[in-house]
Amino acid sequence: MSENILEMKHITKSFFGVNVLKDTQLTVKKGQVHILLGENGAGKSTLIKILSGAYAREEGTVVFDGEELPQMPPGDVIKKGISVIYQEFNLVPEMSVYENIFLGKEYSNGIKVDHKREIKEAKEYMDRIGLDVNPKTLISRISVAKKQLVEIAKAISNDVKLLVLDEPTAAITDKETEMLFEIIRELKSQGIGIIYISHRMSELFEIGDVCTVMRDGEYVGTVNIKDTTEDELTEMMVGRKVSFEKIENKNIDREDVVLSVKDLGYKDLVKNVSFELHRGEILGFAGLVGAGRTETAKTIIGDYKKDRGTVLYKGKEIGTNLSENIKNGIVYLSEDRKDEGLILMHSVAENIALPNLDKLCRPFLNRRKERKTAREYVDSLKIKTFSELTDAKNLSGGNQQKVVIAKWLYSDADVYIFDEPTRGIDVGARDEIYNIMYELIKKKASIIMISSDLVEVLKMSDRVAVMGGGELRAILDNDGELTQQDILKIELAEEVKDEK
Repeated sequence: MSENILEMKHITKSFFGVNVLKDTQLTVKKGQVHILLGENGAGKSTLIKILSGAYAREEGTVVFDGEELPQMPPGDVIKKGISVIYQEFNLVPEMSVYENIFLGKEYSNGIKVDHKREIKEAKEYMDRIGLDVNPKTLISRISVAKKQLVEIAKAISNDVKLLVLDEPTAAITDKETEMLFEIIRELKSQGIGIIYISHRMSELFEIGDVCTVMRDGEYVGTVNIKDTTEDELTEMMVGRKVSFEKIENKNIDREDVVLSVKDLGYKDLVKNVSFELHRGEILGFAGLVGAGRTETAKTIIGDYKKDRGTVLYKGKEIGTNLSENIKNGIVYLSEDRKDEGLILMHSVAENIALPNLDKLCRPFLNRRKERKTAREYVDSLKIKTFSELTDAKNLSGGNQQKVVIAKWLYSDADVYIFDEPTRGIDVGARDEIYNIMYELIKKKASIIMISSDLVEVLKMSDRVAVMGGGELRAILDNDGELTQQDILKIELAEEVKDEK
């Protein structure tokens, strides 16, 4: 019997006449963690949706556990032993944990659902992966990390042979990530094949065995993780070398304070935060989850109503009117692009136009100008989309992020607050977003960048503000001597203090 659990060969798929997969392939062994790597828009999600039955392939074959699979609906694919856990969980919030695990395959004792049996078996699956919650707890009441474990319990209940994890650590903490890795290692030891999709390079080397790289819908190559490096994988992904070194910023005017925040407070989430932002500067905000970085940003722009303190913009105090602050030139790019950054059911052009209607209405909306403007940003930001009329929901994560950036670039703001600007997107798209940020400061804009990625913080920031427990603990000069350890020491010291 073959040691391969999955063989996908010569897979081809197109949308609206545009090839998104071109003769690509993927082979996964039993008991192997197989990394699937590629830029946003490389075709990873499309390949997985073909595997899951969500999309129909145009050409190619799929052999699973020695059997060639015909085209079949997702429900039949799950019965074969293939489970996919997407970034957006497939759970019903107002149903319990055990009901979600057995959704669509309920036990009955005659005409009624056998809840007692489902709860008992759900607890057994939950115990296998260390999910310590009451099976009767509603999904809406548990954390993101626990929702992920519910998805894994669901997969195990389907006698899973191949588990696909799509960006599983994008919204969980480092401790929760390590717990997830332990579960993955346990599943691997049971002979379950795992396809792992992530843009966090450090994770790939910690959890992966082999890595398949895709670019522009095509298969680039497969390498053993232990025989490669981060630089080599990056070059395979993007077709060029990507630098992680800090570029000297010659655009800072340290005499010109654009934004001055003094003793800012919001409930117990932001505590007496004070700092200055100079013209042409990138000020990085680092900190652990719950440190208060996002809350500080939202209080500055007026999305949260401050309890105390002042915000001076160009020497004048600004209030808590969000729309007024945006109009004056302070904009916030949310970490949650799908819920707060975009209207997914609207087109690229409509999303770019939304905060800029005053420029497009004379007095009625000029649709021609709206489309022309959107096309210009699609071209200049290299947004991969069929057209500017494509709905935002159909774009990859990196391209959705570029649409968010485009709408605020068109607003011609003065201060940009980027909250986790590259979360969930690949190194190639990251590099393009970094270039956009550099272009902004060349034009004398100023940037506050909130990021949990310390490599990113050190690459982009001129100074680093370190937060913990809602307080600003230190502002450090990124002078070439600053290290991740220096920042972590301040972050972790606060965590230890909190635990005590």
